[in-house]
Amino acid sequence: MNTGVTYIEINYDRAWVDSSLKGVQGFAWLFEWGMYLFLFATLAVLLWIFYDSITKRKDQKALIPRIFSMIGFFAILPAFIFRFTGNADGVTTLVKLNAENPVGYYSGAINWNVKWLVAGFGPVIAIIALIGVIMSIAAIVIYASSVQRAKPSTEFVRAFDNRMSNLENKVQSASSPAPKNGASSLSDVMGTDAAKPAGTPAPTVFDRKPQAATIIDTPKSGYTLSVQAGGSRGYVYELPMSTVTVGRDPKSFIVLDDGKVSGSHVKFLYNNDIWSVLDLGSTNGTYLNNVKITGQEQLSSGDTIKVGDTLLVFGESASPRQP
Repeated sequence: MNTGVTYIEINYDRAWVDSSLKGVQGFAWLFEWGMYLFLFATLAVLLWIFYDSITKRKDQKALIPRIFSMIGFFAILPAFIFRFTGNADGVTTLVKLNAENPVGYYSGAINWNVKWLVAGFGPVIAIIALIGVIMSIAAIVIYASSVQRAKPSTEFVRAFDNRMSNLENKVQSASSPAPKNGASSLSDVMGTDAAKPAGTPAPTVFDRKPQAATIIDTPKSGYTLSVQAGGSRGYVYELPMSTVTVGRDPKSFIVLDDGKVSGSHVKFLYNNDIWSVLDLGSTNGTYLNNVKITGQEQLSSGDTIKVGDTLLVFGESASPRQP
């Protein structure tokens, strides 16, 4: 035996080995360079689907694409085993043909797994690898289609709703009779194109559908909250006939730029034309007419509500109550 040569004994003759080698000749490209390309491509698809679905919280929609991408990746690995276990660490495999008489060696080194080769596994492994690539392509197509068809995420809807709330508040403030140090007209908030002729009623709220924002009217309670002190001083908010929340959280109906105000600081509750105020466990508390409240307190026109450094005044609106 020569140094640097690994010998393997099999009970097949030369014709059998020749036939086995011819069976994989059409897939030689796959076992030489194709499997590297397929491995990196399927791995990229696998990682992208998992990363994107986790960050977008689409676990359920990504279940089938994840399974397909995993199958696609692992289907490539047998090609590497078939290719390199016959020539491990660069050692040439010389096949000893025990079935021949006298016993001979196969002419030329075989760089593939000889036992798998003569068992006819070569073409099967190549086909499995190609099926794996198809599975990966199917995974990315299915996942991309499911993401495109998906409805807007909850985070998107909330963010859109918050922006519309802020814009609504600005519009209401601009259309109020006597704003202070704030927007002076609707056109100041919405731009010159939003200005309307005199006598045209000002819009009061926006339809917050992400697909198309339109301006519509909503019933008013006939009461307002006006900001007399704090970062939002001068704004006047028309209160609808529903419970509203005030705080720094963009989800709030009235968003205050005040560091001492909690995210959800205070709630104004509406019930049969009666308003009351309730602190929501805020850090710095809520004060009604300079007295800290501990529960739900009924409001009267002219009451002051202090949250952080912001002073709100509850009062009747100049606009009539809408049914």
